[in-house]
Amino acid sequence: MHVLIVGYGNPLREDDGIGWAAADALRNPPYAIRHTLTIETVHQLLPELAEQMSQADLVIFIDAAVAGAPGTIRHEVVAPLAAPPGAFSHHVGPAGLLEMAQVLYGRAPQTHLFTVTAARLGYGEALSPTAAAALPALLDQIAACIDSFAAAA
Repeated sequence: MHVLIVGYGNPLREDDGIGWAAADALRNPPYAIRHTLTIETVHQLLPELAEQMSQADLVIFIDAAVAGAPGTIRHEVVAPLAAPPGAFSHHVGPAGLLEMAQVLYGRAPQTHLFTVTAARLGYGEALSPTAAAALPALLDQIAACIDSFAAAA
Protein backbone atom coordinates (compact mmCIF):
# COMPACT_ATOMS: atom_id res chain seq x y z
CA MET A 1 0.00 0.00 0.00
CA HIS A 2 1.42 3.34 -1.04
CA VAL A 3 0.37 6.33 1.09
CA LEU A 4 1.28 9.86 0.02
CA ILE A 5 1.13 12.57 2.70
CA VAL A 6 1.32 16.20 1.55
CA GLY A 7 1.72 18.84 4.25
CA TYR A 8 1.38 22.30 2.77
CA GLY A 9 1.38 25.93 3.82
CA ASN A 10 3.97 28.46 4.90
CA PRO A 11 6.05 27.34 7.91
CA LEU A 12 7.25 30.95 8.34
CA ARG A 13 3.68 32.15 9.08
CA GLU A 14 3.01 30.51 12.46
CA ASP A 15 -0.07 28.25 12.23
CA ASP A 16 0.07 28.16 8.43
CA GLY A 17 2.91 25.70 9.07
CA ILE A 18 0.63 23.09 10.68
CA GLY A 19 0.78 20.96 7.51
CA TRP A 20 4.56 20.90 7.66
CA ALA A 21 4.59 20.20 11.41
CA ALA A 22 2.18 17.29 11.03
CA ALA A 23 4.05 15.86 8.04
CA ASP A 24 7.34 16.05 9.95
CA ALA A 25 5.79 14.30 12.96
CA LEU A 26 4.46 11.51 10.72
CA ARG A 27 8.03 10.74 9.63
CA ASN A 28 8.74 9.39 13.14
CA PRO A 29 7.53 6.51 15.32
CA PRO A 30 4.92 5.43 16.07
CA TYR A 31 3.48 6.63 12.76
CA ALA A 32 6.36 5.80 10.42
CA ILE A 33 6.59 2.18 11.60
CA ARG A 34 2.89 1.40 11.09
CA HIS A 35 2.86 2.01 7.33
CA THR A 36 5.24 3.00 4.57
CA LEU A 37 4.60 6.67 3.93
CA THR A 38 5.88 9.02 1.25
CA ILE A 39 5.85 12.48 2.82
CA GLU A 40 6.10 15.76 0.95
CA THR A 41 6.08 19.30 2.34
CA VAL A 42 5.33 22.16 -0.04
CA HIS A 43 4.43 25.83 0.20
CA GLN A 44 1.55 25.44 -2.24
CA LEU A 45 -0.05 22.71 -4.30
CA LEU A 46 1.22 22.60 -7.86
CA PRO A 47 0.25 20.47 -10.87
CA GLU A 48 3.49 18.48 -10.60
CA LEU A 49 1.99 16.60 -7.64
CA ALA A 50 -0.70 15.01 -9.84
CA GLU A 51 1.63 12.34 -11.22
CA GLN A 52 2.85 11.40 -7.75
CA MET A 53 -0.76 11.25 -6.54
CA SER A 54 -1.72 8.92 -9.39
CA GLN A 55 0.85 6.40 -8.16
CA ALA A 56 -0.52 6.30 -4.60
CA ASP A 57 -3.31 4.19 -3.14
CA LEU A 58 -4.19 6.82 -0.55
CA VAL A 59 -3.39 10.54 -0.49
CA ILE A 60 -3.68 12.76 2.58
CA PHE A 61 -3.35 16.54 2.44
CA ILE A 62 -2.73 18.56 5.63
CA ASP A 63 -3.22 22.32 5.77
CA ALA A 64 -4.26 25.25 7.93
CA ALA A 65 -7.73 26.76 7.64
CA VAL A 66 -8.98 30.24 8.46
CA ALA A 67 -12.69 29.56 8.99
CA GLY A 68 -13.98 28.29 12.32
CA ALA A 69 -12.80 28.27 15.88
CA PRO A 70 -9.01 28.18 16.27
CA GLY A 71 -7.71 24.67 16.82
CA THR A 72 -10.69 23.00 15.15
CA ILE A 73 -9.73 19.90 13.16
CA ARG A 74 -11.70 19.14 10.02
CA HIS A 75 -11.53 16.04 7.85
CA GLU A 76 -13.11 15.70 4.45
CA VAL A 77 -12.96 13.17 1.66
CA VAL A 78 -11.85 14.92 -1.52
CA ALA A 79 -13.67 14.31 -4.80
CA PRO A 80 -12.19 15.24 -8.18
CA LEU A 81 -13.02 18.77 -9.26
CA ALA A 82 -16.25 18.72 -11.25
CA ALA A 83 -15.45 21.80 -13.34
CA PRO A 84 -12.41 22.06 -15.61
CA PRO A 85 -9.49 24.05 -14.19
CA GLY A 86 -9.03 27.65 -15.27
CA ALA A 87 -6.70 28.74 -18.02
CA PHE A 88 -3.82 28.88 -15.56
CA SER A 89 -3.04 25.97 -13.29
CA HIS A 90 -0.02 27.29 -11.43
CA HIS A 91 -1.85 26.83 -8.14
CA VAL A 92 -4.55 24.26 -7.51
CA GLY A 93 -6.37 22.72 -4.56
CA PRO A 94 -6.61 19.03 -3.60
CA ALA A 95 -9.74 18.49 -5.75
CA GLY A 96 -8.06 20.04 -8.78
CA LEU A 97 -4.98 17.87 -8.34
CA LEU A 98 -7.14 14.78 -8.00
CA GLU A 99 -8.91 15.68 -11.24
CA MET A 100 -5.53 16.17 -12.96
CA ALA A 101 -4.35 12.77 -11.68
CA GLN A 102 -7.46 11.16 -13.16
CA VAL A 103 -7.40 12.96 -16.51
CA LEU A 104 -3.65 12.98 -17.12
CA TYR A 105 -2.60 9.68 -15.54
CA GLY A 106 -5.82 7.65 -15.46
CA ARG A 107 -5.99 7.24 -11.70
CA ALA A 108 -7.67 9.13 -8.86
CA PRO A 109 -6.74 7.53 -5.53
CA GLN A 110 -8.81 7.92 -2.39
CA THR A 111 -7.90 11.38 -1.11
CA HIS A 112 -8.51 13.12 2.22
CA LEU A 113 -7.94 16.66 3.45
CA PHE A 114 -7.25 17.39 7.12
CA THR A 115 -7.20 21.01 8.28
CA VAL A 116 -6.66 22.80 11.57
CA THR A 117 -8.10 26.28 11.98
CA ALA A 118 -5.29 28.74 12.63
CA ALA A 119 -5.17 30.99 15.67
CA ARG A 120 -2.25 33.09 14.41
CA LEU A 121 -0.86 33.73 10.94
CA GLY A 122 1.83 36.28 11.72
CA TYR A 123 5.51 35.92 10.95
CA GLY A 124 7.22 33.21 12.95
CA GLU A 125 8.22 29.56 12.78
CA ALA A 126 6.43 28.35 15.92
CA LEU A 127 2.85 27.15 16.02
CA SER A 128 0.52 28.98 18.37
CA PRO A 129 -0.30 27.14 21.62
CA THR A 130 -3.77 26.45 20.18
CA ALA A 131 -2.45 24.83 16.99
CA ALA A 132 0.27 22.97 18.87
CA ALA A 133 -2.35 21.56 21.24
CA ALA A 134 -4.39 20.31 18.26
CA LEU A 135 -1.42 18.53 16.67
CA PRO A 136 -1.60 15.22 18.65
CA ALA A 137 -5.32 14.79 17.88
CA LEU A 138 -4.66 15.65 14.23
CA LEU A 139 -1.94 13.00 14.02
CA ASP A 140 -4.22 10.43 15.68
CA GLN A 141 -7.01 11.17 13.19
CA ILE A 142 -4.64 10.86 10.24
CA ALA A 143 -3.26 7.57 11.61
CA ALA A 144 -6.81 6.26 12.09
CA CYS A 145 -7.65 7.22 8.50
CA ILE A 146 -4.61 5.33 7.19
CA ASP A 147 -5.32 2.31 9.43
CA SER A 148 -8.94 2.20 8.27
CA PHE A 149 -7.91 2.37 4.62
CA ALA A 150 -5.28 -0.36 5.13
CA ALA A 151 -7.78 -2.63 6.87
CA ALA A 152 -10.23 -2.29 3.98
CA ALA A 153 -7.58 -2.83 1.29
